[in-house]
Amino acid sequence: MTEDKPLSASERFTVGLILKLNTMVTGELHPAHTAEEFVRVMGVRGFFRYLGFLNKFNKMMHDAFGPANTQTLVGLAALMAGCGYCGYGHTLTGALMTFKANGQLHPVHPFSISQLFELEDHEVIEKLDELLAQPGYEDLRRQTSHMYAIFLGDLEPETEEDKLLKAILDFWRWTVECTIVEGINMTPENARIMNEIGRDKTLRTRYEAARAVERDAATLLH
Repeated sequence: MTEDKPLSASERFTVGLILKLNTMVTGELHPAHTAEEFVRVMGVRGFFRYLGFLNKFNKMMHDAFGPANTQTLVGLAALMAGCGYCGYGHTLTGALMTFKANGQLHPVHPFSISQLFELEDHEVIEKLDELLAQPGYEDLRRQTSHMYAIFLGDLEPETEEDKLLKAILDFWRWTVECTIVEGINMTPENARIMNEIGRDKTLRTRYEAARAVERDAATLLH
């Protein structure tokens, strides 16, 4: 994270443009501090080069893992780097994609991972493995396990899948140097959706209602 040096006129214009584009694409207002830090660290040209690479990288991840699993893996990579902004935002996006596709409530979402920040590494692995043990998440369970092993240095990537998982870790470890300015204060309640699915407000309402029913059921069981 850089010193809070004043932004130039062109940098301030770029920040305003980023915020407007975020709102247009995601349907939500994203925090200004994050956009300011991206531009402060990378400069205007560097930021747009970053976006160009991100678009190509997203396509690679979507082709390999599918959009929903990509969002969840990115969110967990950000979590490993200590950033709640990306961690909560991407896992929420993945959960919404899954809910839209099949009506299922994804086991990995901002509230289920919020507790992971306080756990030791082996406890995080065990908890994620437990969350993803239900049918339908076999691929994501394996990918998450491999990604965490790579993060801890316990697995040397050899397959193409593992190499891409390492690339996700590396890319978001660098990305959170900018997003962590907001991420350290982010809470699950304030998670921001990270793509155009956020514009579907009816979907979000249905999703939140289903989560409320899930929480009520869990309370009754306890």
